[in-house]
Amino acid sequence: MGNFQDKWSKPQKQGFAERITDTLKPKGALKPRVEAAVKRLQAQISKMDGMVSKLKQRDQEIFQKIVAATQQHDTYSSKVLSNELVEVRKVSKILGNAKMGLERIELRLTTFHDLGDTVVTLMPTIGLMNGLKGSLVKFMPGADQEIGRMTEMLGGLMTDTFSSSDSTFGVE
Repeated sequence: MGNFQDKWSKPQKQGFAERITDTLKPKGALKPRVEAAVKRLQAQISKMDGMVSKLKQRDQEIFQKIVAATQQHDTYSSKVLSNELVEVRKVSKILGNAKMGLERIELRLTTFHDLGDTVVTLMPTIGLMNGLKGSLVKFMPGADQEIGRMTEMLGGLMTDTFSSSDSTFGVE
């Protein structure tokens, strides 16, 4: 019986072969995974938004009850309701901060997604410019240097954008 319980609750550890396989062979294209993550984040953000709005509504209701209890000189009820209001506002603040954090993550993932689309668009351009550079030398000697500068500029832009990677993006 103990063996089943251990397997049920303990997360399965990857073996050495699975870790090497995951490193060498990724789990698929990055773009669909980023899009799926953004969709999940948007769903969670909308759920949190609903929860925050419900808490704000609850806040208003409790506040109105406190006002009514205070007007009736019911100090015990007003103190109890005040403590409940404090807790509701605490939870509301925590959820608001968590929602803001998820929105920041969503924004960063969306930016990463858009930047990836830009890279995919610019990569063929750099390759095309490198190909043109060699063929235009015969007809226009000055064009070789200008196209070389433009290729370096695009490559520099890509390299600066992804400064953490060691890729040169086809710039020689």
